[in-house]
Amino acid sequence: MKNVPHMNVPRREPNIVFPETLTDRQKYEAINTVNANGKNYIKFYIETKFYYQTQSIYSDCNTITFINLGVNTVLVNGLPITQGQELVIEGNYMEIDATQYQIEFSTSISPDNNLAVLRKLYK
Repeated sequence: MKNVPHMNVPRREPNIVFPETLTDRQKYEAINTVNANGKNYIKFYIETKFYYQTQSIYSDCNTITFINLGVNTVLVNGLPITQGQELVIEGNYMEIDATQYQIEFSTSISPDNNLAVLRKLYK
């Protein structure tokens, strides 16, 4: 057989580096912290509170929802919300509503007063 130049090339071992094995928690975090474009998600949570008497509520959130679960009409900053109605106030992307809402029930103390307030808060 003739001397073939490529056959005389010394053999090198490939430099293979295997990635570190991730725990289940690390895998979960990797999947749930970035979107399809590789950008981090903005984490938020929903806080739910119930009110039964006239008072002020600070929003300090992106979205606030008022749901009248009681029988009596409730005024939210002067806007009447009757039984079963809801009022949703949403901010734009990364905005925070700094409004102080005044809630007033038609009857100051009554078992028929029940206002649910849901707030979207960023972590």
